[in-house]
Amino acid sequence: MVIGNAVQWLKARLQSIPPHRRLLAIVVLGMLLLGTLIVLDEMVIRGGLLDLTGPIRDVPIYRERTQTVLDGKWLYRDLQIESPPLIVYLMLPPQIAGGSDLAYEVYFSIFIMFTACALYLGLRRWDDLKAFQASLLFLVLPFGTVECTIGIQDDSIAIFLFLISVLLALNGRTRATVVSIAVGVWTKMFNVLFYPVYLLNARSKKEALIDLGIIAAVSFLIALPFLIVAPIAFLSFPSYYFLGSGARPTGGVSIWDFLYAGGIHIPGIVLLALSLAAIAGSLYYVHKKRLGILEGSLLVLMAFLVIYARSGAVYFAIPGALLLIWGVDDRRIALRTLVAYGPIITSTAFSASTFREVPVIDFWWSWIVGFALSLTGMLLLVDATRLALKKKPFTSLTRDAREA
Repeated sequence: MVIGNAVQWLKARLQSIPPHRRLLAIVVLGMLLLGTLIVLDEMVIRGGLLDLTGPIRDVPIYRERTQTVLDGKWLYRDLQIESPPLIVYLMLPPQIAGGSDLAYEVYFSIFIMFTACALYLGLRRWDDLKAFQASLLFLVLPFGTVECTIGIQDDSIAIFLFLISVLLALNGRTRATVVSIAVGVWTKMFNVLFYPVYLLNARSKKEALIDLGIIAAVSFLIALPFLIVAPIAFLSFPSYYFLGSGARPTGGVSIWDFLYAGGIHIPGIVLLALSLAAIAGSLYYVHKKRLGILEGSLLVLMAFLVIYARSGAVYFAIPGALLLIWGVDDRRIALRTLVAYGPIITSTAFSASTFREVPVIDFWWSWIVGFALSLTGMLLLVDATRLALKKKPFTSLTRDAREA
């Protein structure tokens, strides 16, 4: 009763903000939230009481890659990397600004803000208030907000690019959509999962072929310099995403990584086959049920991330953002999506591959606890997906239906 009244009060307060001030409200609230997290990180988590520095940070890797570019050298030839090239070029601003942890933290936080604004602007044509609510829910989604600020993760850029592609597709911006898909693929590989869903929703075979041609042309232009300079190294980088690096094919909060820690070693080729099967099976379901852009993207992402051997907590920000579009109408979906972060991020304390060689909490059966926590969080997200696929998002309603 108390929670219900609080929710109703909050909805009334949000509704009282006039549409022309909602974008400003998103920016102000985002700055307050993200700024607080950054201050907390700088003064307490890293620089103060906890002093969690060193191996849990990816910033030294970012610095090395971006400085390589700034020094006029070539990725893949002068520096071996396992990621697509555009992500490095998109990270040049914080390196130019000094390359400190704080510079990268602020920069990645800005992309969380960009994504929140994009959600509002991209969804408002259907329902301004619900678009506003979805944007604010995204700002408090810890998979993105916490992981990309306190965690200093470059995935905030990938989240932005993926959701931009989805929003452009929803708004019928076909050419802009396919260009954004291509740019997203060469930034991080997640947009590879969106294109088949977009293709299945193409208006005609002719349009699908044109779109494919645009993606191929943009991809060729991006890849050509690296194919000329370092073809072998450049063509080999995708193997990291599918087979992992070194002797360990698993990582992150993947359930397979905890099984690996427990001595159950599944070959990388088997894990790759399972991931491909998850993608193929979910795409078949999208085709069979004729699911739309949002529903199809959500299903394929969830099927892949639950099975993928190197899933990180931050990756779930993308399906999480999609789920919150349903969450504005269904409290059960919103709560499952937000709460799932708890067990998933707690599982990292029992992981030997996420941050450090030895888990923070280490005993002989700690891998079982980590496995159970990771699985619990993923099942919450799977159940939220199940609930979402039972109903249409507000973006599928006509004007007459919305006003009824």
